[in-house]
Amino acid sequence: MWLIVLLHLAVMLAQTAVFPNVRSPDERQHVDLVLQVRQGDAWPWPGPGTTYVTQGVTAGGFVDADSLDGPQHLADRDDVPPRGERPSYRAAGGGAALTAQGPDGHEAPVFNQLVQHPPLYYLLGAGVVGLVPGWQDAPLDQVWLLLRWWNALLALPLPLLLFATARRLRLPEPLPVAAALAPLAVPELTHLESAVNNDNLLVILGACATLLVTRVLTGDLTRRTALLLGLVSSLALLTKGFALMFPAWILLAYLVAAWRYRGRVRSAATSLLVVAVVTVPGIAWWVRNVVVHGMLQPHGTHATPPDLTPVHGWSDGGLTWLGRFAERMVTLFFVQDHAAARAHDASWWAARVALVLVVAGIAAALARRPVPRLDALVLLFPVPALAGIVARGSWEQFAAFGDLGAAQQGRYLYTGLVGLLVVALAGAAVLRPRWRRAVPTALLVLAGGMHLAYQYDVWRLYWWPAHGPGALGSALAAVGHWYPFPAAVLGAVAAAGTALAVAVAVSVARTAAAPPPDDAARRRAADADPVPAA
Repeated sequence: MWLIVLLHLAVMLAQTAVFPNVRSPDERQHVDLVLQVRQGDAWPWPGPGTTYVTQGVTAGGFVDADSLDGPQHLADRDDVPPRGERPSYRAAGGGAALTAQGPDGHEAPVFNQLVQHPPLYYLLGAGVVGLVPGWQDAPLDQVWLLLRWWNALLALPLPLLLFATARRLRLPEPLPVAAALAPLAVPELTHLESAVNNDNLLVILGACATLLVTRVLTGDLTRRTALLLGLVSSLALLTKGFALMFPAWILLAYLVAAWRYRGRVRSAATSLLVVAVVTVPGIAWWVRNVVVHGMLQPHGTHATPPDLTPVHGWSDGGLTWLGRFAERMVTLFFVQDHAAARAHDASWWAARVALVLVVAGIAAALARRPVPRLDALVLLFPVPALAGIVARGSWEQFAAFGDLGAAQQGRYLYTGLVGLLVVALAGAAVLRPRWRRAVPTALLVLAGGMHLAYQYDVWRLYWWPAHGPGALGSALAAVGHWYPFPAAVLGAVAAAGTALAVAVAVSVARTAAAPPPDDAARRRAADADPVPAA
């Protein structure tokens, strides 16, 4: 287990080098808002449509933050200053508003739409930046990397939470170990965990909530668990709006537990009340939005709510919208389309393979019931709930503006990731013991294949030179040059990751090859007594 946890960390740290700054979803805006909170420009929390992206944050990136128009050939670039001499936040303009050319041809400030979210993630990030002496005058790419490392540390417990959830559900060995390996088979997840994004805090809080909900479903109706569940829910509600599905999810879990343990209805009701009371601070933020802004979640770039009166209907392209929504939610759950090309490349097909395996596992779990079906449905609840929230917002944008692709990001489902993966792996409990022992090995092979397909597309898009021999060497040299810290740091991460991958592979291979304890005991008994008792 600890090898898996360290391998997960090594993969995240390696991806901080593979993906240039600003090339993760909204990363420039997330870093900008963290820095504005740090210097007091965005605290107290500003209202929507009042906060601009600052010029200073442009010092941290050397590629375009928007959709790319094709391969970047970063290995051919010679305009990136040497390490340690790159511009600082103050030198690039500090808190002055960043401007861009609008549709009318005039320069206009670029709004930071992320003020629509609650402030918890940005307050924590500002605390991390505050640990860097003189951060405003330090090369911003170094500060940026430290923020990425902090996000990786936020995600560090995820394999442990998956393992603990599977163990609580009494999945047979070695499926809990396979559950811990599962995040490695979702390359976009490890990419997001290595970037600056408030999703990372919400994902780990969602994982904690999933473990606590599992405890409730399996009979833990204590007030201590309820207190923890309420605390986690409140923190999630202070992180992002997707946590608004938590109250319904928790209520559903306690209703199932009260029905199952009918003699403990009073304990279930008392614990549910504790959860409700402790969740009040998180709920209060959203009540404040309704009172102050007149809506549950304000629009980030408009001081007053925009007109969302439907103009387009189903006959105006609804089926096209639905097809694109389904395709984007699947693709961008497993991998990332950094050029927004929607190409059916290697990683696109790898996402389809992973989807088939997940769906097959869930179907087997619901049909054969290795865990109670109600428990499985409760654990799966966040995924359709989150998909419904995303679909509603995306359809609203389509109906008002005809935008076919608004808000269609598979990463929005990661808050329900633990329940989804554990239930899918529960389907493997129906396999014969010898096949079941091979599940961690098969999952590690799948993770390797997913990352190979993913990294092939990423390196081809970003780092590969346009022409000339020695393309791989040129690309590796460019990654080392762009890295904010000495190349020895990156080399140590790569070496540790390789060693950990080998160690995990050897460990799971031994698990697959070893006979189960009951088979070994039966064989020893047969050797001692050639005529076994009836």
